[in-house]
Amino acid sequence: MNWSNAFDYAALRSIGLMTLILAVASGCGPTEEQREADKPPHSNRVISMVRTRRSVPDPIPAQEHRLLAQPNRVPVETAPPAPTFDFETTKAAAEAGDIKAQTALGRYYATGQGGRINMPEAVKWFQAAAERGESQAQYNLGVILAQGIGVPRNDQEAAKWFYEAAQQGDHWAQYSLGVMYANGLGVTADAAGANAWFQKAAEQGDAMAQLRLAQAAAKDANAPLTQEQLAAFYLKAAEQGYPEAQASIGSMYAKGRGVEQDPAEALKWYSQAADQGDPKALHWMAVSYLNGDGVTKDLEQAVQLYTKAADAGYPLSQYNLGMMYILGQGVESSEEQAFQLFQKSAAQNFPAAQRQLGSFYESGRATAQDLVEAYRWYSQAAANGDQEAAQAMKALAQRLAPDQIKEAEARSKASGAQR
Repeated sequence: MNWSNAFDYAALRSIGLMTLILAVASGCGPTEEQREADKPPHSNRVISMVRTRRSVPDPIPAQEHRLLAQPNRVPVETAPPAPTFDFETTKAAAEAGDIKAQTALGRYYATGQGGRINMPEAVKWFQAAAERGESQAQYNLGVILAQGIGVPRNDQEAAKWFYEAAQQGDHWAQYSLGVMYANGLGVTADAAGANAWFQKAAEQGDAMAQLRLAQAAAKDANAPLTQEQLAAFYLKAAEQGYPEAQASIGSMYAKGRGVEQDPAEALKWYSQAADQGDPKALHWMAVSYLNGDGVTKDLEQAVQLYTKAADAGYPLSQYNLGMMYILGQGVESSEEQAFQLFQKSAAQNFPAAQRQLGSFYESGRATAQDLVEAYRWYSQAAANGDQEAAQAMKALAQRLAPDQIKEAEARSKASGAQR
C-alpha cells in the first residue's frame, strides 16, 4: 500500500483558535460579536492571538498557521479520490516500523476519522516517524507542539521539527518556521529570517506565504490589502487544500466580505475544512446545522461536529456542546456531561464556561456544593469580562466569610500561575 497517499483526503493542516468571546446560551448559536471576532487577520501578527478582550490564551490564531500533514498537490475540486484507509493493516505496518504508515496512523487519530480525535495517540505515531526523518510527521509534530495540543506547548521543540521538515523542502514547514521567526517563538525573533523562509515557501506556490509577503509589502507602502485582495489570496490557498484558508474564505462568503454573500458557498468551504478536522470549521459547521443556516437543521449532526471540535480542544465548542447537554438539544440532557465540558473550556480561560462552573458549584449540580470554588470561578469569569459572573460573585460574597473569599482568591491565583 502507498502509505504516503493513503490518508491525504483527511490530512489535517491547521488548528487555530479564533478570538473568543461569549457564546450565546440560547441555542448555542453565534452572536454577531462572535462572527466579527472570527474575521481573517489583517495584521502581521501570526502566533499571538488578536483579542478584543482577555480571552483564551492561544499560541496560534485562526487562519495563520496550518496543521497536520502534506497538502493536496492539486486543487481540492480535481483531487483524485483517496484509497480506502485500512486501519488494521496500517496499524500493523506502523508497529512494524513503517514510517509512512506511522504518519498515516497519526493523521487518523488527529483528524478523528475513527469517530473521536485522539491527540495523544497522534503524537505517539508522529513522534515515531519524525525521529526517523519523515518530513510530514516532523511538520505535524511541530504544529502540535506549537499549539500544545495533547502535550505541553514547547516552542523550541516545535521550531526544531519545523526546521527539520523545512530543510527537506516542505513548504508548509518553511511557512511555519517563518511564523516562528517573525514572532520569536522558540527562536530569536528575526524579521529577515522570517521573510527568507516565507520566500522559500512562496517560491513553491504556498499561497499563505505569498499572502504574508504581500501583507508586508502593503504595510511598507502604507496601503493595506483590501477585503477583495484578501479573499483572492484565501481562495487560492483554499483551492490548494489549506483548511484554515477554506475556513477563512467560508467566513468571508458567510459575511459577504470581499466576495458576494453566499451561504451555500460558505458551507461548501466550511465543509471541506471540517472534513480535514479543522476545529474552527467543525465548530461553524455545527452552528450551521444547529441553526439551519444554508443547510437543513439537524441537531444530531450539530452535536457530532461540536464533539469533534471539543475533542480537539476548541473551547467555544466545548462550551456550546455543554449548553446542548443542559438544554437536551440533539442529545439526552445530562448535567454531568455539561459539567465536564465546562471544566475543559474553563481551563482554557473561556469566561462563559467559568461562569457556568461557578453556578454548578454554587448549586451543587453534578458536583458537591462548594461555595468557595463557586466564588473562585465567578471571579475568574468576571476578570475576563463576564458581567453576569461579576453580579453572581457580588451576590455570593454576601454569603461568605472573609477567610473564605481569601481562600477563593488564593485558588484562583494558583490556577492562574499554573496556566
